[in-house]
Amino acid sequence: MIPLMKLLLLCCIAVFLNCKELPTYQIHGFEPSNNEILYHVTVHNTTGDIYIGAYNALYRLSEDFNIIATTSTCLPADDDCGNQNGVLAIDYDHDRLITCGAGNSGRCEARFLMDLSLDGSNFLEGIFSAVGLIAPGLIGDKIENVLYLSSSHTSLDGVNFPMYANARTYLGSTLQFAQIEDGVQLYSRFKANNRIINFRAAFSYKEYTYFAAFRQNDIETDGFPGFDGNAFFSRLSRVCHSNSFDTLSEVVLRCVSGDIDFNLVQSMSVGPVGSNLATSLGLLAGDDVLYGVFATDDPSAKPTEQSALCVYKLDDIEDAFFTALNVCLTGSNTARVYHRLNYAAGASCSSNMLSLSAADVISYMCPGDRGPFRKYSQGIYTQAAVSQAVLTVTDTILTSVIATVEENHTIAFLGTDDGQLMKVNIISKSSARVYENITLDAGQEIRSDTFLDITSNQFVVLTENMLLKLPVANCSQFTTCDECIRPTGDQDGDPYCGWCTLQKICTRFKECKSSYWLPSNTAQCIQITDVEPPFVHYTDEHVKLKLTVKQLPPLNVNQNYSCKFGDFVSPGLKDGKTITCTSPPRTQVPQIPNKEAAVEVSLSVHSSETDVDFVTTQFRFFDCSAITSCSECVTSFTCVWCLNGNTCTQNAPAFCSADDQVILNGNATVTPAPGGMKGHDSCPQIIRQTNEELIHASLVKEVRIPVKNLPNATKVPSVYECVLTIEGKTSTIPASVEKPNITCSQYTYDYAADEQELTANIQIVWNNNNFIDNIYQVTLYKCSVQRPDCSRCLSNNTTRPQLNCVWCGDHGCEYDSFCSTKISDCPAPIITQVIPLSVATVITQPEPDYTEVIELVGTDFGQTSSDIASIMIDSKECEKIADGFNIASQTIKCRAPVFSTASQRNVIISVQGKPSGPAYIVYQNPLISDITPKFGIKHGGTRVNITGMFLNTGRDLMVSMGESECYVKNVSETQILCTTSHYAVEEEVMATVTFGQATRDASTFTYTDNPRVTDFNPKSSIKAGGRKITVTGMHFQYVQEAKMLVNGVSAKAVRKSKFSWKFIPKRAPRNMSLNLQRQAHVALPVTFSFDGYVIESSGESEFRIYPDPIYYPFSSKTVYGQLVEGGIYILERDITLIQLRGSGIDLSATEVSDVKVYVGETPCNVLSIANTSVVAEAPKEEPDAVNGGDHPLVVIYHGNLEVTFGPIQYPSFDLLNLVIPISGAVGVGLILFIIIWVYFRRRIKHFDEQTQKISFEMEHIQDQVKEEAQAAIADLTINLQDLSGDDLRSIVIPFVSNRQYMYNMMFTGFEIIPDSSEVDVQEDDGMQSRALNSFSELLLIKHFLLTFIKIVENSKSTVKEKCTFASLLTVGMVNEGKMDYFTEVLKELLRDHIEDRVASNKAKQVLIRTDSVTAKLLSNWITLSMYKYLKDHAARSLYVLYQAIKLRIEMGAVDAVSQNATFSLDLDKSLLTDITAEVLTLEVILNADSGESQKVKVLSCDTISQVKEKILDSLYRNQPYSARPKSQHLDLNWQHGRGGHLTLSDVDVTSQTSGRMLKLNTIGGLQVTDGCTVSLVKKQAVANANFDKDLVSPVLTAGASHFAFENAAMVPDDQAILSATAGSEESGFCHYHLEKDLDKTNCDDSKKRKSQRFAKRNFKEIKFPRAVATKEAIQEYVNGMFETVFWASDSQPPIPPSIKYLFDFFDEEAKNHEVDGLTLNAWKNNSLPARFWVLVITHPEFIFDIRQSRPVEGVLEIISRTFLDSCSPKKIQLTKESPINRLLYTKEIPQYRSLVDQFYEKVQTMEFDQSNFVQEIQNSCRDFEGVFSRSSTLKHIFTYAQEHRETVTTVLEVDDSYESSHCLSKLKSVLDIVNTEPMTHQEMPGAHRNLNQYEQA
Repeated sequence: MIPLMKLLLLCCIAVFLNCKELPTYQIHGFEPSNNEILYHVTVHNTTGDIYIGAYNALYRLSEDFNIIATTSTCLPADDDCGNQNGVLAIDYDHDRLITCGAGNSGRCEARFLMDLSLDGSNFLEGIFSAVGLIAPGLIGDKIENVLYLSSSHTSLDGVNFPMYANARTYLGSTLQFAQIEDGVQLYSRFKANNRIINFRAAFSYKEYTYFAAFRQNDIETDGFPGFDGNAFFSRLSRVCHSNSFDTLSEVVLRCVSGDIDFNLVQSMSVGPVGSNLATSLGLLAGDDVLYGVFATDDPSAKPTEQSALCVYKLDDIEDAFFTALNVCLTGSNTARVYHRLNYAAGASCSSNMLSLSAADVISYMCPGDRGPFRKYSQGIYTQAAVSQAVLTVTDTILTSVIATVEENHTIAFLGTDDGQLMKVNIISKSSARVYENITLDAGQEIRSDTFLDITSNQFVVLTENMLLKLPVANCSQFTTCDECIRPTGDQDGDPYCGWCTLQKICTRFKECKSSYWLPSNTAQCIQITDVEPPFVHYTDEHVKLKLTVKQLPPLNVNQNYSCKFGDFVSPGLKDGKTITCTSPPRTQVPQIPNKEAAVEVSLSVHSSETDVDFVTTQFRFFDCSAITSCSECVTSFTCVWCLNGNTCTQNAPAFCSADDQVILNGNATVTPAPGGMKGHDSCPQIIRQTNEELIHASLVKEVRIPVKNLPNATKVPSVYECVLTIEGKTSTIPASVEKPNITCSQYTYDYAADEQELTANIQIVWNNNNFIDNIYQVTLYKCSVQRPDCSRCLSNNTTRPQLNCVWCGDHGCEYDSFCSTKISDCPAPIITQVIPLSVATVITQPEPDYTEVIELVGTDFGQTSSDIASIMIDSKECEKIADGFNIASQTIKCRAPVFSTASQRNVIISVQGKPSGPAYIVYQNPLISDITPKFGIKHGGTRVNITGMFLNTGRDLMVSMGESECYVKNVSETQILCTTSHYAVEEEVMATVTFGQATRDASTFTYTDNPRVTDFNPKSSIKAGGRKITVTGMHFQYVQEAKMLVNGVSAKAVRKSKFSWKFIPKRAPRNMSLNLQRQAHVALPVTFSFDGYVIESSGESEFRIYPDPIYYPFSSKTVYGQLVEGGIYILERDITLIQLRGSGIDLSATEVSDVKVYVGETPCNVLSIANTSVVAEAPKEEPDAVNGGDHPLVVIYHGNLEVTFGPIQYPSFDLLNLVIPISGAVGVGLILFIIIWVYFRRRIKHFDEQTQKISFEMEHIQDQVKEEAQAAIADLTINLQDLSGDDLRSIVIPFVSNRQYMYNMMFTGFEIIPDSSEVDVQEDDGMQSRALNSFSELLLIKHFLLTFIKIVENSKSTVKEKCTFASLLTVGMVNEGKMDYFTEVLKELLRDHIEDRVASNKAKQVLIRTDSVTAKLLSNWITLSMYKYLKDHAARSLYVLYQAIKLRIEMGAVDAVSQNATFSLDLDKSLLTDITAEVLTLEVILNADSGESQKVKVLSCDTISQVKEKILDSLYRNQPYSARPKSQHLDLNWQHGRGGHLTLSDVDVTSQTSGRMLKLNTIGGLQVTDGCTVSLVKKQAVANANFDKDLVSPVLTAGASHFAFENAAMVPDDQAILSATAGSEESGFCHYHLEKDLDKTNCDDSKKRKSQRFAKRNFKEIKFPRAVATKEAIQEYVNGMFETVFWASDSQPPIPPSIKYLFDFFDEEAKNHEVDGLTLNAWKNNSLPARFWVLVITHPEFIFDIRQSRPVEGVLEIISRTFLDSCSPKKIQLTKESPINRLLYTKEIPQYRSLVDQFYEKVQTMEFDQSNFVQEIQNSCRDFEGVFSRSSTLKHIFTYAQEHRETVTTVLEVDDSYESSHCLSKLKSVLDIVNTEPMTHQEMPGAHRNLNQYEQA
């Protein structure tokens, strides 16, 4: 409403102003289809193409506003970067467009003019809130076109870019575009004091570039004269083109009007002056001046709607700059200090007072190549350039100005903040007038960019919403000369326009084809001012007429004027300013209408030059005979009146008889003869009355009427009659002449109306139809009307004495002569009514003077108030009210006395000593029992219900809530309904009911705080409305009625809780225009009303109305395909899901509850919603068809939209009908068979339905998150481009060492680990060494080793002990270089294992267990065999997948304590709520001296430890994690933070606590904003001690002496992140980051834990779509990993021969044991995929030197489970309880399964080369030889021999096959040596505690 009010005010600036509608002006218009806000426009000076800078977008338009190109200004992965265009300039030298915006870190970019794409130049960042332009500037020693920028900053805006207030950058090189060549940086104190420079305009003029701004002064220098340090003033600064920015100077601008200082400049431009203004300013026409629009400020320094236009002479501006520089160079020491530019770093005036002439000072303004002798000067307030405002407005903010000259006028076009264009004629240096106002874009700001083309006289105007091309004037809108030049008004017309006289149109001067053009300030329009004669009798022909014409143009040669009477043309003769012509013949005169005396004809002057009737007046032809009144006759035209003939004529001799008396026309110049008559006063007429004629109704009376000038009775015998008109009826009364009167005979005057008085008219007629002039009036009356009692009959107030009315007893009030018995003493009064019937008793003290004013109604209360002697209520007097007596209505008011007891009491009134009979009034005691509600908002509007008894007592009832009134709406005996009014504060008050003067306290009522709206969701609806909107906020619990108005349309409201309301919007207005494209919407304002308290939603909370979705009926065969037949949806027997197809469904329907689907009258369960479909579950039983058809109808309700799709047909199947016939035929057995068959059929059907349902849900959830996923994919692509580009092979992947690889894959989680190989050099050559060598020889005896392995396998050792033994044995084989021997042993073990499983009918369980020595040996063998293949080929896809997952997770919030993440596939580790986090780009300083830095992106919700990790990840990208510093050893320093430098930490004194919960600090919570500068330094003993030393830089990774980095590759991520917070944990606080972990024992809160667990059960709606989006984002990399692992591409290197060898072995064993293919594949799946790939997929840190985190690990676990499912040939049954990976990868698993099958087939057909195989396994040994100590390994293996020595020796003794190899003797020998020199724990440092157990054995 406010913009509309402003518009209405603008329309009323002056009487002459009209608000014009845009369509009368618009030539071209452009509005962006996506409703982007527009900021800047520029026009190419040669092509005329138009470039627009919008919100997140750029447009290129043709001259006629057709779109040529458009582009987004956001980064590819960011749909809404908040990029508000700040600078838009064309670089003509390089044919490109320069743009700067607030988004993308304040980036300035160079783009091609043609398609608006980036031209490859470096970016310039850190430019916020900027104005700029391209103008000449000094670059090196040359002056070239450069980009000037002025950027507004504060100390808190987080700008990391060097904070230039003004700068210029080089345009000649794409590489140097991002480099500031020269500029003015902000003084640190100015920044620290939160000062801000509000730049508003930039322009170049002659040799300077100027910047207009307003700002505060610096507080250090606010003491000098005229300045308040906190006051804002307008400034104009300039820099010389031919010198550096040292020449920058600034002066103060003042725009004043009286005592008002318009101190905030809004826009400025340079323009010419016309001669009128030039004369006033002392300039020449065409000279340039500076135009500016300004506004006053409010307390918050925002512009107000009090604005002004000021004009500055450039000489005055120059003088101000001269004064500023002169003092800076030649002033005193103090003065020079004040003239340094106080916001500029390094500002200085001359170091000493110079002695310079004025000419010298002028030469230093722009000193060329000389030094300027100063750096950044400024003028002070007293030296300001001052201008008196030429125009002020008080109801809008002026936002733009551009001026031009038309003829001698100076015209300014002013834009406003509410979409108006004001056209102003600047008359002098102190005055201007608004001559026209146009509504361009109501309520939207007009931008400062306005382009004027003086050749075409058009200008381009930009508003927030549209671009318009308009003419400078629209003269054609003025259709008359008066409208065009306004000669009779107080103001002139449009200076562009004038009246083209002979063309009779309003035009510009150049458009007037004739030579006579009246400019807008002409004092007189062309006009026919006189015609002589002014009229002609219709019978007179060819009368000569003379027209006088003001402003009559002279005739050109061979041209003439003529007169046109309608269609008749009469030649004209011009003589000066007159034209003579003749009237038309009688035949050309139009007929005079019946009973009319004349006819008007247009009389025009016609020009032969232009063939236009250029000036017109009206001319009359008359006929006197049509006039019947003498008075009218002798005052009209030239008519005369024949008195005796009673005729009007123009020709008396012809029409009046010879003896007739003629009354001459009063306008005639003829003097009548003696005794003659002239004028209307000579006419026969009734003399006008001076006295009223009163006649009582029914009275018989004659009336005498005075007359004069009657016809001579001797010449004209006359009979007179009176014609009486009463109530529209006429009567004729005989009359007689009794000079000077005519007497109407006696007549009974009467009337029917029940009115006191009535007027009747009398006319006099003679000789039947000749009326004399004028009428005579009589007043008829009736005494009885409205005088029912004596008092009113006799009172002079109700009956005037002239009426002669008397009181006639029982006859009432009568006319005096009608009454025989007159009564002068009126009877006693009678009270007929007491109002009110009851009043309240008074029970409070002190008692009031009276209880209530009552009113008595009755008769004979007297003729005046003094007649009433008294009014008594029982014994007490009811005090009369002075003005309370009304004689007309016989009512009297009095103040009822106070009584404290309730009873009925007598009321008696005494009039002139006569008392009335008693009337009654009831005194009763009203009681209040309750008031509801007892709470209401302080704004008022709460409907309160007060209950009790006798509440309708009295009539002066008022309810008060404290000091505020509760407006009473309804009252009954037991109830009062009222509505509260505004109350100032929140407090409890007493509710009081006042009955007259008696009060009753009801109860307390509490005024609470007004409601607040924090959010509402969803924020959209379809046009049909009906969507449920939940509004959340505060203080809703006491609101009774809530309204949500979208564009003025109210929504139905239902309260949900004290914190929320639910609204259902109605249908949008039918006249709302909606574009039906998919993404089209209309953004509308939202208003909330809570009991009348109105809340306007902010700009960010607009409500979007989308087009109604399109739903396709079942008759659309092309849409539904096989699902429908003949317009009927066919429901298959095994499927109960219905797919409803459409378009644009999910635009405003995001939840399944947004739509309802019915089959017949039965609701369906809606499963999912997508853009093109809705999937619902049909009822199990077919509903009845309620539409009269054979099948029920399917109907969807989408909000208020109802769509019927058509009928649905259920499958026909009736078990009972099937069983009965069969049972009769074949018996009970077959019946049982059928029942069993039906049972299993239904189970299959249930399975199919579940599978299909899950599939549908997955597909539609993927469709819903497609856009989010695509954005995430784009982000990942950008961030992973150095990992997935063409140079992939050159990337150094950070692999772990071979020792670490062997440890990770074989010994992780084990307690016994062999020592490193370095220990071997310390071993002696004693007996133990020899014993170990002998033991090693035993192990190389195959039969012994197999026996040893089987003994351990069959022992009671734990799984860990068996697996440790297998890994030790593997290392031993590698150390001996016996990989081929190891392979043979493993082959034997596998063969025995397979044979055992097959024999037990458990063939599919081969290798399924992981608790055997054989299984671990196989895993280790595969680990060694795959090492080289993994490192050279497969690892890359795994590494890229890891990085993709890590980056995706880090795009969203990660809880540093729980490690739950926004983006995860693992729902158990997913954040429950959506965390909104802003991306911050930090500038990380790497070298303080050189200024080297690197940008790193973090999230505002990251903890300090998380930020440190992200910085380290960025600095050491693709470098080993073990080689980089650890975050727990480093401090993060904020170098532009509070106080300059600050060390940030997870926990400090500012950390928030809640009970025993402590929240970790976040980077955003510590007020670090986008673009801030930080650094990582070595952790200091004292925080904030040293900021400049030990900066972390990636160049220090190797050999850095001042950092002691320890290898922490295996340290858990969360342990490192929380290391800095241990102190506070120990102090009793429980840490949390984003989610409180209420499950901690010492922070237990059972209620909160219960609600938290409940919330977790609702994870699907919250988390699952995020999981799907994450899955889609990383899908490309998951696919790449699968394809690499399963050798999907022929271009990949073949798998190692060892895997071929292993799979061939399985093939041979399967053949020998005759197992099927599925079983064979199970063996293979349980080997390579399950024992190797699952491990490396789940734990990439086993092969890469990286930092593994729990969120990444959780995602990898999901992928590894999918990997295993893909290897399983068994079809997986999907249910709601299925593992999340099976739901997420439902669609992909079949594809992956086919890859597995193809892989096995390819391996099977692959050729096997035995020599290659042998070579490969030997190479595997060499890769790992010496990694672990040989002796340490053998010692650990030997402990197993010691533990099982009895079993081993027994087997060797009884088995004769060992005799030849002397195994038993060798073993005993070794055991004897070991028993003699027992191995100790010190000798086996890797043995740990298990070794002690073995020694004891």
